[in-house]
Formats: sequence, C-alpha cells, structure tokens
Amino acid sequence: MIKVMFAGGKTGGHIFPAIAMAKEFKKRFPQSQVSFAGTEGGMEARIVPPLGFELSFIRTKGLSRRSHLSNLLLGIYLFKSLCQAYRLLNLKKPNLVVGTGGYVSFPVVFVAGLKRIPIMLQEQNSYPGISTRFLAHFADVLCLSYPESIIYFGLPGKIRVIGNPIREDLVGGEKDQARKKLRLDEDKKTIFVFGGSQGAHSINMIMLESLELLKSGGQVLWQTGEKDYSEISDKTKDRKIKCVVSPFIEDMGSAYAASDIVVSRAGALTLAEITACGKPSILIPFPFATADHQRHNAEALQKQGAARMILQNDLTPERLAQEIDSLLADEVNLKNMADQSKKMGKPKAASLLVDEMEKLLKYKRGRQSWKVESAG
Repeated sequence: MIKVMFAGGKTGGHIFPAIAMAKEFKKRFPQSQVSFAGTEGGMEARIVPPLGFELSFIRTKGLSRRSHLSNLLLGIYLFKSLCQAYRLLNLKKPNLVVGTGGYVSFPVVFVAGLKRIPIMLQEQNSYPGISTRFLAHFADVLCLSYPESIIYFGLPGKIRVIGNPIREDLVGGEKDQARKKLRLDEDKKTIFVFGGSQGAHSINMIMLESLELLKSGGQVLWQTGEKDYSEISDKTKDRKIKCVVSPFIEDMGSAYAASDIVVSRAGALTLAEITACGKPSILIPFPFATADHQRHNAEALQKQGAARMILQNDLTPERLAQEIDSLLADEVNLKNMADQSKKMGKPKAASLLVDEMEKLLKYKRGRQSWKVESAG
C-alpha cells in the first residue's frame, strides 16, 4: 500500500491545495493511505478530519517579524518539532511527503529529507518564502504556481510550473443561472467583492463609501465576513446600486460565474480561482502578508494584463470607484483582461500535481515495486 503524507497548514492558502491534491490522489488510487501533518491551532484542525483524512499534530512555531523576544525560544520549539516529525515519520512510514507550506511543513519536510523519503514541494505564491527556498534543496520535485518564481531557485532539473489546485466545482458555471440563484439581476454588470473567508475590513469600508461614487451602475455581490456583515447589510439596504450581501458564500462557483469583475485581496488560492474562472480583477494586496507575497502575486497578474492592483496605502473610495467604472465602461479592455486571466488559469493543476506525485513514486521505487489499484 502506498502511503502519502501532506505537511502544511495554518491558513487556507496552505491547506486547501493539499486537500485538493489529496482528494485527487485518493480518487486515482483508492487503496492508498493519505494522511496530514498539521497544527492544533491551524485551520486544518477543523477542516481535514471531516474529510476522512487522518491528521497528526506537531507543535511548532515560526519566526516572528514583530517580537524578537519570542524568537529566543525558537530553537527549542524547532528542536521539539523536529523530534515530533521524526517520530511521526517513523510511525507512518510514508512513501512520499508533500509539503505545501506553513510552519509545520518545515520540520516534516526537513526530517523526510534526512530520512531520504521522496519529497515534493508545492509553492503557492509568486515570491517563495525562506523556508521553501531552503527546503527545495531536499526536495525531489518543486512545483511552482508562477514562472516568476523560477529565478529564486537554482534547481532547474527539479522545477515544474503547474499552478495552484482548486476545487472542481468552481469552473464552468452559467452566468444567467448563477445570477438567478444568487438573487442578482440577470442584465446588470456584477462586481464581486470579497476579502477571503474572513472578509477584509478595510476593503469593506472603502467599498461602502465607493457605492455613492460609482457611475457605471451595475450591482454588487459582496462577501463581507462575519464581523462586518451586520453593518454592511444594514447600510446597503437603501442604496441606489443593488447589493446582495452575505457573510460567507458557500457556492463560490456561482459567485465567480455571476461576476464581471472581482475586487479582492491577492492570496495565492484566490488568484488561482480567479484565473481559472477567467475573471478580470482589481487586487488589493494585504500589506502585512509574509514577505509581502500578496503584492508579488498581484504584480504577476497585472504584468500579464489580467488585473489591476491598488496598494493598501493608495486605496480610497474615489480610486476604487474610478477603477471599477473604467473597467465596466470599456468592454474591449474588460474582455482582454478576461482572456489574459483565463490564459493564466490552471484549472487542471490538481490532476497535474498528482501526475508529478505518481511519477516521483515510480521513479524512486521502480515501476514494479508499487502496485496500487487505480479508480479505472
């Protein structure tokens, strides 16, 4: 039986790509054993177990960029996490370890390298972090999401530019049906605003003020997050522009299908979804993201003409309204941006990443030494 362990978590940007790959691998090889290594305080603790995957916890801590005092104990935490990773890998005996980022990825991948367990790394962002750049030397295969990331690695033989895996149900929805389902007018241009699953307070507040400045009309589909929902819902009831407001949108496939432009942060997973759906976007990178990676992500799309970027310091109601109006008023430019976004999209990334996992397993173990019943 082939055993695969995914190491990553803390945020959705690290755990959802791992889940997408795990599901695809399990679908392809039903008899395989797929497990996860994560942290108790991460998003994986509540998301992974209900999916039927075994999750083991490792206590770990990352480098703090704000408190030098807390970094004094980092060596102790690192040593303990490496010991836990060593015990876990001895117990589970995976044939392959896949690292997707987050603090927990480091000790598991590092120990896997020492134990000569095959390793695949999947980097979501265009600007890879220090940990990924270090661990890449232990990896057999390094899967990147953006070609811009190649310059940070001197390992051409290991690199594959594949993209970020997304959920299968996000792509291919019909615009009219999606708008009807979401209680939107079928004949109006639609602006989809969201800041991730938790919402983005600063974007919400600026967008609220922008509503009175918009000249292009249209309508707004708005995922606010729980904290801002009551306020945004109350203050958009009597606006001249129609707003359909929700704290969280479960059916993101319909949300993307219904939209003409997307206003959002620039997390790697969000951009993978936007480009897979071929949507033009106005991106507002989160300024406190590690190594400013969201700005690098947004710049990659802007460079290809798929998006426009507004830095947080430049974000005003007037600027946001101007960008939205200029896009909605220019059908030719809007279509060109949509085409460029679609070109950057990698809707088959999960399948291609599992292809790389399969190739690595066969290469390391020999074609005759592992036999797994595939799902047809």
